[in-house]
Amino acid sequence: MPNEIGTSIEALPEAEAAELLAETMALLGGRFEVTVDDLREPASSYVSSALSDYLENTLENIQKTARSGIALAQDVQGSVLEITATDSDSAEEFREALEDLDIPINF
Repeated sequence: MPNEIGTSIEALPEAEAAELLAETMALLGGRFEVTVDDLREPASSYVSSALSDYLENTLENIQKTARSGIALAQDVQGSVLEITATDSDSAEEFREALEDLDIPINF
C-alpha cells in the first residue's frame, strides 16, 4: 500500500505508547505525594503549610496533564482507525467503479 494516501495503521502503536506514557504520568502523582510527605517531617511548620499548598496545586496539575494526555492518545488511536477504515472503504469503492467501467488497468 505504499502508493495509497491517508494514514497508516502502523501509527497505532505510537498512539498506544503515548497513552501508556500518559497513564504512567497519572501514577507520578502518587509518587510525588509520597516525596512531599517525606519532606514534611524535617521541615519547619512554616514550610510544612507551604508544602501542603504546593502538593495540592501540583497534584491537580499532574492529574489534568495526565487526563489530557490520555484523551489525546485515545483520540489519535481513534483517528488512525477511522482514517484507515475510510481509506479502505474508498479503495474498495474505487475498485468497484473501475470494474464497472470494464477498462483494463494495470495495478
